[in-house]
Amino acid sequence: MVIITEEQVAGFHRDGYVVVDDLLSRPAVENLRAAHDELLRRWASECSCSIDDYTRVVSQWTGLWKQHPAFHGHIHRPALAAIARRLLGATHVQLFHDHLISKPPRHSATIPWHQDYPFWPIDKPRALSCWVALDDATAASGALRFMPGAHHRGEQPPIDFLRANKQWGPAEAMAVDVEVRAGSAIIHDCLSWHMSPPNTTAAQRRAIITIVMDSECRWHKARSSWHPMNAYVSVADGECFNGDEFPLIGAASGES
Repeated sequence: MVIITEEQVAGFHRDGYVVVDDLLSRPAVENLRAAHDELLRRWASECSCSIDDYTRVVSQWTGLWKQHPAFHGHIHRPALAAIARRLLGATHVQLFHDHLISKPPRHSATIPWHQDYPFWPIDKPRALSCWVALDDATAASGALRFMPGAHHRGEQPPIDFLRANKQWGPAEAMAVDVEVRAGSAIIHDCLSWHMSPPNTTAAQRRAIITIVMDSECRWHKARSSWHPMNAYVSVADGECFNGDEFPLIGAASGES
């Protein structure tokens, strides 16, 4: 099992993100790539279009853990849960949702500077994202870019992705492109400020993201009444999330 060091834990709390190299083995990466390809063929067929046409329009998919055994196994990787518990200081951790984001070769856009937490119907910022590269992620292919330490400024109003124009001024020079190879993970705080540029290469840039929260977090619908995950909540507002759609992770084993 991949174990993070005290230095990595300190870096996560200082900078708002940490890189965990080789969280997935090469066979595990290949397995997830094949699973995604299988799902793409299914989804494109359901839309009566080619995969190329389909992926020009759709580049993000949620709830893969319910659609393919490979992704179900991924959310239950013991290492992923152990790292999340350590970084959050939580006894138990729970899935909020997973999603796969693709930046197709030479056909993608800039994702502007933003924080994730302002968009989530979760009562406290006790959550993180485990972003695992399924392809090598470079600055040219759209690697994540972070503003180290900006999460310490707390939650800011949600940005408008269509009109976002976050300006850092001279601090922009402190932004870091975090390049990782396939199978490695970037784990970032829900209040971290991050963005990603377009993929200008001829290669794929896919990542599977698992959003994990402290199991003590509660549903707060008013924070994000539009969020699609609200449709899967079966508890009363202010209660802990139901475990059928938001399972505890770490109890089941997955391939590594």
